[in-house]
Amino acid sequence: MKDLHATLKVFSPGYQATEWGFGYNQIVDLDTALAQPTSIAVMPVFYSLPNKHEYNLEFTQIPLDQFDLVLFTDIEWHSKRELVAWIETTGITNWLLHTAGVWLDEPAHPRVIYRPAWSFNLLRWNPPRLDFPLERPFAFECLLGARREHRDFVMLSLQQSNLLDCGIVTYRDLFVGHWIDQTPKRVADLFGDRKLMYPYISPNLNPSWEVKENMDNSVSGLVPWEIYNRTWFSVVCETLGKDCVLLAAEKMAKCLQARRMFVVLGIQGFLQHYRDWGFETFGDVIDESYDAEPDDIVRWSKAFEQVKWLCEQDLSALLQKLKPRLDHNHNRLYEFEREKTQQLQMFVVDHLK
Repeated sequence: MKDLHATLKVFSPGYQATEWGFGYNQIVDLDTALAQPTSIAVMPVFYSLPNKHEYNLEFTQIPLDQFDLVLFTDIEWHSKRELVAWIETTGITNWLLHTAGVWLDEPAHPRVIYRPAWSFNLLRWNPPRLDFPLERPFAFECLLGARREHRDFVMLSLQQSNLLDCGIVTYRDLFVGHWIDQTPKRVADLFGDRKLMYPYISPNLNPSWEVKENMDNSVSGLVPWEIYNRTWFSVVCETLGKDCVLLAAEKMAKCLQARRMFVVLGIQGFLQHYRDWGFETFGDVIDESYDAEPDDIVRWSKAFEQVKWLCEQDLSALLQKLKPRLDHNHNRLYEFEREKTQQLQMFVVDHLK
């Protein structure tokens, strides 16, 4: 069935076809696609909604109703219900949807498939490296990205625990998409009058270690090898830190590709999903029971306690002991990407029957 997928020619006005496992050599113009024995179009979601980022007036002029199958791609974490409701407004009856996020409280849908797009796209942009230095001057890195509640929590916790000197920490204001402009009350109340250090760039960070000379929002897709090579583990504040939406973004993928140990501040059960996918975490080294904690503040607090504990350990010896596991995670990431891509390809072929 995969071989059939490889012979198909599809119309795609953007990169979306690659998200479905098609090669760029399989993307053809509109007329050529419609002339195929089975005509397939690949489109972004919400292109017809002016209030959405994906809105594109030109796309509304494409005669999608003439295609045998339309594949829709969502690279964010929109609700499946919202996405399907929108698709139904297009009048397209034979469609499939690929999502990059999963609302864990929503039932499965026979026309919807999940693929962690941000994790896998990172592999396209970053070739693997074998770096694993046995001397590193700092305990951890914590690159916080756009402003979020759980990231404010981590930054304030680092300030309060006097751990900023032990790591390389950034909390920049150059990222778009921040959700807050002041610390939410339930977090602020934990730290009294302590003022959040934001924006913040660690004095431990040598500018030559940055992934780009001019830092901008695009750096989130690049692996910070020079920072990783000077720190022993990562404090990962995933894109989403609460509620019940699973988004396996590029942040964890960086750690897996670069053979990193990590402590994650994310949604409840985040680590369990990775274990279910075949990755190995570190519950025999640190207390990962934090992952199962339903209360956000308690979960983040328990996770941060593991950061504090790790900073007191012989991290060089620990990482050498864990290297087989880290190698497994690196290899599993590429294996997982191949499995998911094949699953998408079979999903398409099965709906052509």
